[in-house]
Amino acid sequence: MQRFTNILVVHDEGEAGRATLARAVRLADQNNGSLTLVQVIDRIPEEYRMLITSLLPDEIMEIVLKEHTRRLEEYVASLAIPVEVRVLAGREFLEIIRQVLKHGHDLVVKTARGMGGVMGMLFGSTAMHLLRKCPCPVWLLKPGGGDCFHRIMAAVDVVPAEVGEDGLNRKILELAASLARQDRSELHIVHAWQQPEGILATGRLDYFSGDAEKLLNESENMHVRWLDDFLAGFDLADVRHHDQVIRGWADEAIPAYVREKEIDLLVMGTVCRTGIPGFFIGNTAEKILHKVDCSVLAVKPDGFQSPVKLEGE
Repeated sequence: MQRFTNILVVHDEGEAGRATLARAVRLADQNNGSLTLVQVIDRIPEEYRMLITSLLPDEIMEIVLKEHTRRLEEYVASLAIPVEVRVLAGREFLEIIRQVLKHGHDLVVKTARGMGGVMGMLFGSTAMHLLRKCPCPVWLLKPGGGDCFHRIMAAVDVVPAEVGEDGLNRKILELAASLARQDRSELHIVHAWQQPEGILATGRLDYFSGDAEKLLNESENMHVRWLDDFLAGFDLADVRHHDQVIRGWADEAIPAYVREKEIDLLVMGTVCRTGIPGFFIGNTAEKILHKVDCSVLAVKPDGFQSPVKLEGE
């Protein structure tokens, strides 16, 4: 993925964290890019500061930060490429986003820490904050996901070519295809659509028996054409790929497809549409993230502005 050349990876203890760092190192090396490893630690609570009288609070934090920095420098010393380390104090997601804003990172890589599985979310609170507010793409790696992905899914939300709103879709597919080439993965390009239920409700539209299904089939064929038109602008001859239009609300259909096809990595945007121009679902992406149990690479649309600001702004 040549797009990313200034990568920020969030330090995590244990085997899962080492696997995440190894993946980030490989990506930075392939892109001839730079890599920074960041660790965010809690500030010393006020009640504990009061018990320490020989040092000022800022002096205590400086000692703690230096010790953590020393440990991280030892941790990365044997890696294949140089890795800069930064240790910050504060709330994790805020400090990560401020680091991105300050140093212009174009990708954040993080281990997913949530419970995962059918009964629990894979992504914890820090991950969800990053997905909502980080200005650059966020790559969340499922622990134990392996060194490569076998099946990658690009979730696109295509519209008619004349609308010209395919910038985010292009980012999604370019990144997914690049990763598929890198890992020699199978690529699934999926567009989910659903008609507004009210249009076909009895009394809202005059139709004869069977016309409703005919209308749905024609609508589906229209979405298939939109996807075909979108894919015509890409050369995927060297990628094993499948393209699929699936009927259903995206927050239900996409997680179901992920489970059915055993997708390892979902590449998606953080703003979704139903497929009908102007008909937005503001929280579709978040609903999808609550229901999937695979690694996710989430991409922001052009012009996205993070609500997090640097101190002093």
